[in-house]
Amino acid sequence: MYKFSMKFPAAAAAAIMAATALMLCGCTEIDEETPAPVTEVTVPAEKPYPVSVGSLIFNEQPGSVGSLSPAITEIICELGYSDKLIGRSSYCNYPKNVDQKVSLGSAANPDVDAIIDTSPQLLVSHSPIAKKDITALENAGVRVWIISAPESIEELYKYYTDIAAVFGGKPDSEEAADTAMKPLLSALHSAEGSMESFIYIMSPDLAVASDSTFAGSFFSSFGKNAAGDSEEISLTAEQIAELDPQWIILPSSVPASRLPEEVSSLDAVQSGRVIILDDEILERIERPTSRLETAVYDILDQIKAVNNGDSEDDQQNEE
Repeated sequence: MYKFSMKFPAAAAAAIMAATALMLCGCTEIDEETPAPVTEVTVPAEKPYPVSVGSLIFNEQPGSVGSLSPAITEIICELGYSDKLIGRSSYCNYPKNVDQKVSLGSAANPDVDAIIDTSPQLLVSHSPIAKKDITALENAGVRVWIISAPESIEELYKYYTDIAAVFGGKPDSEEAADTAMKPLLSALHSAEGSMESFIYIMSPDLAVASDSTFAGSFFSSFGKNAAGDSEEISLTAEQIAELDPQWIILPSSVPASRLPEEVSSLDAVQSGRVIILDDEILERIERPTSRLETAVYDILDQIKAVNNGDSEDDQQNEE
């Protein structure tokens, strides 16, 4: 047997070893001038559904809706879902042509037969509906969503967010609410500090709006509500006189001349610092939507007129 062997010259062997070392170094050496590669992390997009509101879960957009609240009807249309509205309350008067939709009665007295005949996938109401009526509606395939009326501007914002989420999916709901509410929030910001203190007397029996009501919360954007968070529906004339608010807010149906002497003799009344709410403003406060913006500016105009001495002495409330 022959043994095969190969002998390299020493110089050649050294050259091969040097080349191998360079190759190994090239694999491990880090160039400090070269930035480290960035690993992209993909965040899964939030799915539009399911959406949870109250005790209800929506796995998809309702195909049709009936509304028993003028405010809800307006918000649904404002958010761009008027094509889903197939029925409305008998009191709905906005937006234009909404009265062409089928009348479904009212929140206080829903027309169950008309609702079943119209067959919306979803029925929305402010007021509770009798259990037997809800059962009849659900048996007919109509889901019922009772939304409590907002008691503050913050709750009104959530109102928009929830409705936007149900009809457009969760990811874009806050943006939709922001867009809709921005003009109103801007108006309220400009109203801050325009009244030092106020009290809103809603009726001749001296029912007042505390901060726990939407009206009281709304006007608190202008200044301090002298009624505070009182749970009392009405105050006595003596109590109002003791509070001595700098401004008095009245509906047009309650002229200052009909107020008790203790109230009509307050400096606010004597100095003409009285804000009168016409029917349009009252309706927007009672059925709050982003259109309250115009009410804010109307009230600010009245405040400016009083401060400038341009208002009539009787402020149109002595008739």
